[in-house]
Amino acid sequence: MDSSIKTLMNIIKPIDRVSLAAKIGKPSVDKVVDDFYNRIQIHPTLSEPFSIVGHWDEHKEKISQFWWVALGGNPSNSYSYDPVGKHFTAGFTQNLLNDWKTLFFEVLTTHLTLELAYEWQKRVEMIGENLLRQNDRLNERDHNNTQI
Repeated sequence: MDSSIKTLMNIIKPIDRVSLAAKIGKPSVDKVVDDFYNRIQIHPTLSEPFSIVGHWDEHKEKISQFWWVALGGNPSNSYSYDPVGKHFTAGFTQNLLNDWKTLFFEVLTTHLTLELAYEWQKRVEMIGENLLRQNDRLNERDHNNTQI
């Protein structure tokens, strides 16, 4: 094998890749989630749909675990979480998603370097767009079912 190819293969060894979760650290993920949901509870547009949360400490713990895993961390316990179903029943909309993303980025930049905040926000954008597509699909399905 050509030495330049061997060099390239050695540059990016899977073992040397560092997840975003590892760069940020679990304590910082927990702080971001805690601060974000404290702000949610007093936000002018987001507090209403999130008023269905009954146990904030449990919610924060579950969402912190979700983000830890979504950022590449190893799960500390097994759980199932249905973000599409949860958001659909809460009346999720594009406008609420925009408000959510804006507030989340504000919180990220409070607790992280700009570089890490932008990296995490990329995941937020991707997950948010997927959530919106799934929500639109469920809305369409429900609309079609009521037409029958």
